[in-house]
Amino acid sequence: MRRNIAAFSAALVLTAACGRSYNTMGMNLEQVEELADEAFQESDFSGASRLYTELMFMYPGSSGIDFYLYRLGMAEAGNRYWADALFYFDRVEREYARSQWADDCAYQSARVWWCQRQDYRKDLTPVLNCKIELESFFDEYPGSTLLEDAASLMDDVSNHLSRRALFIGQFYARREKYDASLLYLREALNDYGKTDCMADVLISLGDVYSAKGNEYTAREFYLRAMDECELNEEQITELQSKLGEQ
Repeated sequence: MRRNIAAFSAALVLTAACGRSYNTMGMNLEQVEELADEAFQESDFSGASRLYTELMFMYPGSSGIDFYLYRLGMAEAGNRYWADALFYFDRVEREYARSQWADDCAYQSARVWWCQRQDYRKDLTPVLNCKIELESFFDEYPGSTLLEDAASLMDDVSNHLSRRALFIGQFYARREKYDASLLYLREALNDYGKTDCMADVLISLGDVYSAKGNEYTAREFYLRAMDECELNEEQITELQSKLGEQ
């Protein structure tokens, strides 16, 4: 008896911790789908996850399995259960390659990795994995309606990686290791397109060449920063001073 009371109490605690309780007894497929969608739309991702999981087990032959998997991935991403989200998105891509949700799952996989990013001075693994997922997305779904979103996310990735390379380049420059500095600064400039730190990269390149005694090349980079970048007042004053000294 005590064991039953303890089990019942534990169930109550679990229900309270998990939020709203959903009773699907006596419901048909369409009703459970509506309930699952309601939970998802209300951002009750734990409830949505339980309901879509129930749909998969109760109706394994349903034509909506790919959608259930997609919603499961979205719900687990909402819960920040990143590995589970990636698992469900990958299942849609592998098992339902022709699904209307396949391209969204590929894009969402990239976003899941992006959400796990750290400061650009730390581990780059999530950002690099995001880049790989996006490159695969562009190859596999060239006609997707999500291309603009994916391109915007790739811009964010490029900005992150460029700022990382700039940080390392400036680190070596402060220690007068100019060849190593140039290696990273040129990576920041050439490998990631026009990023939001391009002005800082060009100015840093000019500073390194100036420190090496190559004022001609330094001036070229300073002028590029003036011509090609949107500069703040501090950067404009800094460049005018540097160009006036040469």
